[in-house]
Amino acid sequence: MAMTQKQRILAAARGEKLDKIPFGARIDVWYNYHSAHGTLPEKYKGWGQVDILRDQGAGSQVRLWSVTREEYRDMEVVEKHDPPYIDTEYRTPLGTVTKKEVFDTSEGPWIKYEMEKIFKSEQDYPVIKYLMEHTVPADNFEAYQKVRDEVGEDGMVMTAAGLLWSPVQRVMREIIGYEQFFYELADRPAEVEALIEVMKDLERRKFEVAMGCDLEIFNICGNWSDDIHTPVFRKYFVPWLREACDKLHAHGRLVMVHSDGEMRRLNPLFRETGIDIAEAITPAPQTLVTMAEFRRELGGGVTIWGGIPSVLFEPMYSDDDFDKYVQNMFREMAPGYRFIIGMGDNLPFDGAINRVGRVVELIDRYGTLPVKS
Repeated sequence: MAMTQKQRILAAARGEKLDKIPFGARIDVWYNYHSAHGTLPEKYKGWGQVDILRDQGAGSQVRLWSVTREEYRDMEVVEKHDPPYIDTEYRTPLGTVTKKEVFDTSEGPWIKYEMEKIFKSEQDYPVIKYLMEHTVPADNFEAYQKVRDEVGEDGMVMTAAGLLWSPVQRVMREIIGYEQFFYELADRPAEVEALIEVMKDLERRKFEVAMGCDLEIFNICGNWSDDIHTPVFRKYFVPWLREACDKLHAHGRLVMVHSDGEMRRLNPLFRETGIDIAEAITPAPQTLVTMAEFRRELGGGVTIWGGIPSVLFEPMYSDDDFDKYVQNMFREMAPGYRFIIGMGDNLPFDGAINRVGRVVELIDRYGTLPVKS
């Protein structure tokens, strides 16, 4: 009996032998944009992402924010909607902190972007610390199960125990902001490190809740880039990532990160983390690193998921360019084990959906394992 899309992806993630390279495609940027603008291809009007990918013959990679959600105690949370903005106040006994967010209409109701970070000055440290200490994880299993039932054996639900970022990344990206983070780390390292520790404790509590669901692959961080993360990666990221991996591995779960940025300097550090899957791997011409370099630097014990830069799906590249790239990618990844084809990291809104189906055809023709170099 032939393996399902999900079985193929999991087999590759576990380093098991299988007959051909799996394909787990992600199209939510393309799908959400065209759904919002009424411009889905006529054939696909009214279809869901999984149905479209099933029609193209590809495995689905469907995103869910998290299998847990955050509730709050001993504070008042006030949310005000002033479209397209969402303003949130956290009123605690130690003071009030606020943030302003906006949904990107090109991506649909998926990620809110922080227009104003919750951190404004050093006076906010004790308030934010209180906020995180009084955040209570609760399960989001009903939402997870709904997506899981939709995907079925046609792919994987990609989600996290808590947030899609590690505690350090959340402080950098969501709480303080990347640029200000480095100023704060230089001027007030003790306060920044205390905030990171509080965030770690919150994430540990989320793991305890998350273990109650049957998710096979947990995402524990993402959106890395050499220029921002290399200076702090070994000191602040690696110890946490190893702890998270040990915890999840002890419960029989696989661990991945959404590593979709410039990675040349970070790749040598990746092996120190214990992470099983580097997902959304984005090679040249969209970044500086080739697939052969990714394979060499990450080593044979890490499953690479990705490989086709998003720009290759855009009109600037011909069908012939696309085919030649994919065929060369097979050769660079030979013999092809511990490899799942995917986008680096999404089908762009102006991408050609039919090229998803073309990848399936090329796998059938050239992706039988082991692949010859």
